[in-house]
Amino acid sequence: MRALLVIGMLALVAGCVSPTRIARSAAKVDLGAAYYREGNTEGAITTLRDAAKLDPRAWRPQNALAIAYIAKGELDLADEAFRRARRVAPGEAEVLNNHGTLLLKTGRLDEAILAFELALQDLDYRTPAMIHSNLAYALVQAGRADEALPYAREATRRAPTMCEAWFHLGLVQEARTDALAALEAYRQVSELCPADSLGSRLRTGCLQVQVGLADEGRAALEDVVITAPGTPFADEARACLDTLPSSLRAPPTRGPSSLAPSALAPSTLAPSTLVPSSLGR
Repeated sequence: MRALLVIGMLALVAGCVSPTRIARSAAKVDLGAAYYREGNTEGAITTLRDAAKLDPRAWRPQNALAIAYIAKGELDLADEAFRRARRVAPGEAEVLNNHGTLLLKTGRLDEAILAFELALQDLDYRTPAMIHSNLAYALVQAGRADEALPYAREATRRAPTMCEAWFHLGLVQEARTDALAALEAYRQVSELCPADSLGSRLRTGCLQVQVGLADEGRAALEDVVITAPGTPFADEARACLDTLPSSLRAPPTRGPSSLAPSALAPSTLAPSTLVPSSLGR
């Protein structure tokens, strides 16, 4: 009996974190965030590790540490940090969304879908549109486009100026072979984010070629080839151009476009950017 009491007391002591340690941990999270924004990934990781040790019951240090590990390319360590964060805050949407993004990146579709579904249950999360959009993307990657559609539509309804949401809706509609709806979604991306619309212009051009709008599709694809030479965007654009009859093909003649390559990828677009409140953007 005495042994059990001793064990119980030790557990209570281990689980107790003083206000001083909590404050020091929060300060180190802020410092780690500053290092991260400055591009000092090693400094961020070291500082965020210290923050996590000071307050092992807090999810923010582990969430931020995981994102720093991703920036370094240490995906296994990032996964472990996200799982620690989920153990202390199993219903925290920010952690679930970020972990789902990593799981999707590493090909664990079923786990990613579950993480996004759990994230949607956190009604206090301030940007649920991002989760809806990420879940739609995960579902369409899993070959479940019809299931993805309501989530993609809800993302655009909640955040009508969110370009990633419109792009994901376009991918969903394209997977459902609804060409007109897909083209409309991609058009929204081009109008809302013209400097970040290379992916949508690529998908638009490929889709136009598929549905017989050869001239429009060729023009869009040639623009992609010129704008982003030597990139996967240009490679995919050329592949779509190669499906045209030879009489309809023409080498690009214009000079380079002023638009930089898009943050939106083509058919392999990653889910919406990690948004850690503890790190900023």
